[in-house]
Amino acid sequence: MSERIEKPAKPSGGLKHGESEGRSAQVEEDEYDPFLHRSQENLNSGLLFLPRAFKETGTISGAACSILTGFVTMYTAITTVRCAQILCKRVRVPSLDLGEVASSSFEYGPEFLRKYGRTFKAVTNVMACFAEYQTVIIYILYVATSFQQVIEYFSTIVWDVRIYILLSAPFYCLVSLVPNLQYLTPMSVVGSLFLIAGFFVTLYYFFKDMKSPSRLTAYTNFVAMPVYCTIFLFALHNMCLLMPLENSMKTPDHLPTILAISMTFSSTIYLLFGLFGYNKYINPCDTVIKNLPLDEPAAQAVKIAITLSVMFGYAIHYFVPVSIIWPQIMGKVNEDKRRIFEIVFRIGGVIVTILVAVALPELGPLLGLFAAFCFSSMGLLLPGIIDLATSWEGSKNPKTLLVKNILLFILWIVLLVIGCFESIKKMVEEYGIAKTEDSIC
Repeated sequence: MSERIEKPAKPSGGLKHGESEGRSAQVEEDEYDPFLHRSQENLNSGLLFLPRAFKETGTISGAACSILTGFVTMYTAITTVRCAQILCKRVRVPSLDLGEVASSSFEYGPEFLRKYGRTFKAVTNVMACFAEYQTVIIYILYVATSFQQVIEYFSTIVWDVRIYILLSAPFYCLVSLVPNLQYLTPMSVVGSLFLIAGFFVTLYYFFKDMKSPSRLTAYTNFVAMPVYCTIFLFALHNMCLLMPLENSMKTPDHLPTILAISMTFSSTIYLLFGLFGYNKYINPCDTVIKNLPLDEPAAQAVKIAITLSVMFGYAIHYFVPVSIIWPQIMGKVNEDKRRIFEIVFRIGGVIVTILVAVALPELGPLLGLFAAFCFSSMGLLLPGIIDLATSWEGSKNPKTLLVKNILLFILWIVLLVIGCFESIKKMVEEYGIAKTEDSIC
């Protein structure tokens, strides 16, 4: 997550991207720091959905989709970073944020695209904001359903999940008012520790009395595969993190290699977590943590710890769209009323996410819909357009460049259309199924 990076004035000399004097105002990090940041960011709550996704897809097809999605996501991330480095040299600035990379790819690309640079930047920022708002809606639903499961086990209370969503709203409103990302660091650290601890305890349950995976379904049907790919993409992908990491490095040219290593590591962890989770719980809930035995203290602690981790993660993700949208509004508001308008804007955004969660409380299908609609666009379509605009004029092999990005576009269309259709279909079906009293999910 990052705050917006203001575009510096163009220097008079020939500044080359990556020179230390061009980054003197920034905090420079050693080579291992971005690897740790990327690995920590990838170890997020998205992996909790993968055992259920494996069940829907099958072990062999799920593993194949994991490898394909991991490779494509790694390729698009590295491509975006390399385009950003090329564009920094063209624009002659030390750093660019994601929106500026998008606009610069048009403004310093083919002649016919240059007038659309500001429009492409706006579209990119809207997509980034939309992705983060979707993420916090998923977080709201996860927290509500997890607390519902724990409270119903320890008491006689039986409430609709929407009640838990509304009860958690004051917390989200409060953390949305944090003015600076720096103040969220302690919450982020605690949340990460909770998640990591919960991850390893969950692995213990996966390997306890482990059965042979040969009894599992290897393949279900084709339409389940695009849905799986979008969920894996949601778990692995974070385009908003790339530019802040690249901008903070002493030698940013090393970032593509670091991304290749860290994303290969993360993809492997995700694949194994999903497979072993499905192997342990052959009928996994939307998030596998709900399958852990409620009568064991360790499992109870994991459920609570990971739920708190996700709650804390809300603030980090919510900060991103606020940092993009509010500066656009701030200049149009009188200075004496600016603080009041900002509070209304921040809390208003929280209320919108709460209302969406209340209206659409089915966690699994909603995640599939959001991932197919937005994260596929952020992870596939956007990098492809940036690559074409940046590399077209100087490309030594334009046919290869065009073919690669056409393949990305086709994959995006498949994930978008089939993923959205199947998720909406499941959402309609699940609304018509009553939850049984003995259902742990």
